[in-house]
Amino acid sequence: MKRFYKEAIVTAADQGFVVSLDGREVKTPEKRDNVSPTKALAEAICQEWNDQDDKVVPDSMPVAKLQNTAIDRVETRRDDLIAELVKYAGTDMLCYRAEFPVDLAQMQTVQWQPLLDWVLENHGMMLKVTTGILHVGQDAGEIAKLEKFLRAMGSFHLAAFYNITTICGSVSVALNVLGGNLTTDQAWAAAQLDENYQIEQWGVDDEAKIRQDNMKAELDAAAFFLELL
Repeated sequence: MKRFYKEAIVTAADQGFVVSLDGREVKTPEKRDNVSPTKALAEAICQEWNDQDDKVVPDSMPVAKLQNTAIDRVETRRDDLIAELVKYAGTDMLCYRAEFPVDLAQMQTVQWQPLLDWVLENHGMMLKVTTGILHVGQDAGEIAKLEKFLRAMGSFHLAAFYNITTICGSVSVALNVLGGNLTTDQAWAAAQLDENYQIEQWGVDDEAKIRQDNMKAELDAAAFFLELL
């Protein structure tokens, strides 16, 4: 759509900070109040609005997009999203290791096991590891620890955490990012270990590379969102 405002500014609100366009507060797509819990988050969203040219391009505003998602979607669907995240723990990518080739199996152990060890040390959740693709059931008591942790999480954090989990295919990787134990580059390397191994063997597929770049950009945006909180 065409840019319809001259300037975006941040103003204080009762429960946080809001972005206003020429004096009118920005609303979410569902017409809800768009209140940021931190000034840093509101300032980042404000900058995205001010960076728009003659046309407003929503895809160029990842922070604002995730903010809207947290308010319009996560807040109203918390139970469903938490249930989905709990399922990710039941089939966490880091728990399924290759038997062959040996060098890939070794890389998985070196890169993935420390992340599971960190989850155990910091969240008390121990996930079983197996080789091959046959499903291994995780202990219900261990999964319950994750569910309790997620239910205590605010909707803004949960929105970013959900994106990181689904992008990386691992709730364990997301926990490491949330806890500051992984940068986004390290998280992406862990999540793409198998795919990057295949690329080394067979070369780069152009369509896959575009998909990877888009997913990495979304991962960076989600991690940045957490920093702003």
